[in-house]
Formats: sequence, structure tokens, C-alpha cells
Amino acid sequence: MLNNVPEAINRMTRNVVMNHPNTYSVQVFRKTITRTAPDTVAGAPTMGGLGVLDSMDEEQFEYAFLGNGFAMPAEGFAPAPMVKRGDANIYAGDEFRFLIEPEEPSGHPDWFDVRNHDVMYLLLGTGPDAPRLAFEIVGTETTSNIPPFTTRYITNRRDDLHQPAGPVEDPEDDGGAPDEP
Repeated sequence: MLNNVPEAINRMTRNVVMNHPNTYSVQVFRKTITRTAPDTVAGAPTMGGLGVLDSMDEEQFEYAFLGNGFAMPAEGFAPAPMVKRGDANIYAGDEFRFLIEPEEPSGHPDWFDVRNHDVMYLLLGTGPDAPRLAFEIVGTETTSNIPPFTTRYITNRRDDLHQPAGPVEDPEDDGGAPDEP
């Protein structure tokens, strides 16, 4: 009976996040390990007999596209410095909180769950050439203590992964030179 309350809150949150004027379109990527080893523990390759404790321990990885979604800033108000034009603030903290919803509903084949170490790109415009700000999910928190929990995601900016406006560069692109056999 009590779980009806958070279920209703989650449905309402999804509607608000998807339709709010301050919501950003996002793309979410998950880190996948590319290193191989003869043995695995829980699906992760071992390192000399020890299990990898976390994907942050890995040096060989790539990011796999999970899907599109929507993210709305969910910060509590705190004073923050303004930009020079005076039309926006620069968040003062190192952590950012977002409500994140996949584009497709739960049960749809394109639905995904957001996990720690996923990278979310906020699209700052429309079209394929829009600039993208990268945020890494570092934690989750809830605003209710009744399952299924209402979830907010704690993120850190990943300045090393930001993509400026313009076509996305392919790191494998060698300027049109033919591939070597």
C-alpha cells in the first residue's frame, strides 16, 4: 500500500522532467572494459588473481551509447556567482544533481537504467553539431524512504570529455587516407 506513494511520485517526476521548459536533452554512455584476461570474476577480467574492484580501476575501456533521455537540474537553491552578462549563474559547487529519465518508458527495449560511472552529455542545442557538456554519475540519493525510491543523481563535471560545437571528431579518422591492410 505504501509503495503506491513513491510509484506515483516517480510517474509524476517522469512527466515533469520530460515536459519541463528547463529540461535538457541528454545522451547517456556506459563505460565498458576492453581489456581481456584468461579469468573473470562476475563478468570482469581479473588482474593477476585479484578481481577488479571497480571500473575506475581499469585503464582499457570505451564508452558504449545507452540511449537518449532528459535531465533536469535538481539543485537546492544556493547563492552562486553570475556570468558577466548577468543572464545566468555559474553553479558554485563541484557536485550537480539531476533528475534523469530515459526517453523510452520502463519495459521498452530502448529503456536503460542509470548507474554510477555512466557519462551523461547535456546537449546545449539541437542538431548533431550542438555543444555537449559531460557529467559523470557519482552517486544517487532519494527524497523518500519508501521503495521504490525516488532517485536523484549526483554528478561531477567531466571537463576532459566536453565536446565543443561542431561536428563530432572521430579519433580513428585520419583525414580520408585509405585504411591500411
